[in-house]
Amino acid sequence: MTNPQKLIHHFLIPSPQMTDERFMDAVIYICRHTKEGAWGFIINQPLPNSVGGLLTELEVPVTASAMQVPAMNGGPVRPEAGFILHTGQPVYKSSFAISENVCLTTSKDILEQLSYDGLKHYLLCMGYCNWGKGQLDAEMVFGDWYACPADLPTLFSTPFEDRLQACYDKIGINLNKFITTTGYA
Repeated sequence: MTNPQKLIHHFLIPSPQMTDERFMDAVIYICRHTKEGAWGFIINQPLPNSVGGLLTELEVPVTASAMQVPAMNGGPVRPEAGFILHTGQPVYKSSFAISENVCLTTSKDILEQLSYDGLKHYLLCMGYCNWGKGQLDAEMVFGDWYACPADLPTLFSTPFEDRLQACYDKIGINLNKFITTTGYA
């Protein structure tokens, strides 16, 4: 079993042997990893909906720039629920720190900040990823995932389509040179 706190503020990236299509190209930011399980958010799968569009549905006034920011497919669990990953400190009603500079907020009081460009770095994730007790640890041992330390540029600034490769680069894996079949000696 991995150290239960070890994967917090890390990216999970799929190994070439990943068979679950939902995660084959996913970069998942891990927010919690305890003896009871783990959860996090996919950070490289933008949805067709913009943050501004979702805020408009909630009757929250928005700026033009909020209409340009895509919401993210955060994962398959509760895809109707919104979660905001952001830089800064946990100053909102339902907010907690994941790392020194990254927080998660689920309360509505943050929506006004989003609508008026009050947050510089954030992701609005619809849904999340969840692992039961020992599940992620077993998947790591089986080789389904690689992990690398998270960083703010990859989390918030790197173009979505480049995040997976950025994580592979961090751990020195070149998928073009990776052989997944064996036994042909």
